[in-house]
Amino acid sequence: MGKYIFLLIAYLVGSIPFSYLLGKYIKKDDIRKKGSGNLGASNAFRVFGTIIGILVMILDTLKSGLFVLAVKEGWLGPDLFHPVIYGAIAVFGHIYPVWMKFKGGKGVASSFGLLAFYFWPLPIALLPVFIITIAVTRIASIASTAVTILAFLGTLLFYILNVNGYIYFQDFDLTFLITVSLLMTLILFKHRHNYIRIIKGTENKVVFKKKKA
Repeated sequence: MGKYIFLLIAYLVGSIPFSYLLGKYIKKDDIRKKGSGNLGASNAFRVFGTIIGILVMILDTLKSGLFVLAVKEGWLGPDLFHPVIYGAIAVFGHIYPVWMKFKGGKGVASSFGLLAFYFWPLPIALLPVFIITIAVTRIASIASTAVTILAFLGTLLFYILNVNGYIYFQDFDLTFLITVSLLMTLILFKHRHNYIRIIKGTENKVVFKKKKA
């Protein structure tokens, strides 16, 4: 029973809308009515500035990553599901939060948290790609898409190498590969409107500057 209760808790924690809460209580504004209206970190950067944007990114990363860490290290007890399943449920909660009528972020930061706490070398290797891409294009959706696809390809490559005995990483098992595949599909699906705006040349851009109080 405990394994299912923690799934529910992971979803509820993942549903916590940090961008909305920080915007409401610090900036006295509703992020849903600003920028793209999205509850993710990218829109928080765009609407509320760098400081709140960074805070949202960190918190969204932790709400999935800490579940992965807790299960992986056995802090929540034995006989639980695979660690990444709890992280993925938290990501799902972030994208479809019960507290916000199931309209949340796009899962990039929270998926990064899952990867970081399960196998940190992979997301750390992808971080420069994200930073460089967003610095050049100023479009978060392009950077997010790039690292999402590369994360899947990296996971797939390591899994194939593991299966064929060229290397051995216990973390790269079939459950991890399937989870990353599903998250990639969901993230790309959530960005479908961004791709249309990119083609039309109307996609919002991120401006890295401190907002005035």
